Amino acid sequence: MMPVMVVAALVFAATVGSQPWTQEILGKVAETAARRHTVSYSGTRTYAMRNYRFNKEARVTVRMTYQPGEGKHFTVLDRSGSDRLLDIIQQIIDTEVEASRPGEILRKGLTPENYAARLRGTDTTGGRECWVLEVKPRSKSKFLINGTAWVDKSTFDVVRLDGVTSASLSIWVGTPRIVEDRAEFDGIWLPARLKSRSSTLLTGESELDIAYTGYQIQR
Repeated sequence: MMPVMVVAALVFAATVGSQPWTQEILGKVAETAARRHTVSYSGTRTYAMRNYRFNKEARVTVRMTYQPGEGKHFTVLDRSGSDRLLDIIQQIIDTEVEASRPGEILRKGLTPENYAARLRGTDTTGGRECWVLEVKPRSKSKFLINGTAWVDKSTFDVVRLDGVTSASLSIWVGTPRIVEDRAEFDGIWLPARLKSRSSTLLTGESELDIAYTGYQIQR
C-alpha cells in the first residue's frame, strides 16, 4: 500500500497536469477574440452616470456598430443631464472608438503579450464553468485592466472582468474600478452590463452604468 503522502502527491500532480497553464488560457482567449473581431455587429447602449459630490446625473443612449477592419462607430440617439457629465461620457465613448481601431485592438486584448496571469482556481459565473485568472498588465495603459478575469472553460470566452485600469482615463475619471459582465448573443460573446466607480480630487465619487441591448449579428 502506498504511503498517504505519496498518494496525495500523485493526486496533486494529476490535478495540476489536467489544468492548462495560464499563458495557454490567455492564448486561447486571444484566438477566440480574434474570431469575434471578424464579425460585424450592432447594438444599443445606454450610459447612465451619477456624481455624488455635486449630485448631478447624465444619460446618453447610442447606437453602436462594429465593422471588421474599421472599428466601432457611435450614433447618439438621446442625451440629457449635466453638461460636465455628458462631456465625460463622450470622452469614454471616444476612448472606446480609439481602442477598437485595427491598430489598437491587439494592444488592448486579454493576450499573453499584454498580460501576465496567475490561475486562482475555478468558479461558476453566469451559469458557466470558468477558470479564474488574476491578470496584471505588462504595461501602463488606459485600455488594460489590473484585476480578475473569469474565462469560460469550454469556449475560452471572457465571462466577467473585475479590476481597475492600469492607467488614468482622464483627469475627470482617473483609474476607475470596472466590473463587466458578458453574455452570448447568437454565438458571439459581447458585453451585457458594465458598472464602474471612480473617485478624483476634481469631481469626487462617480458611478457609471452601461446597459447593452438589441444586439444584431451580421455574418
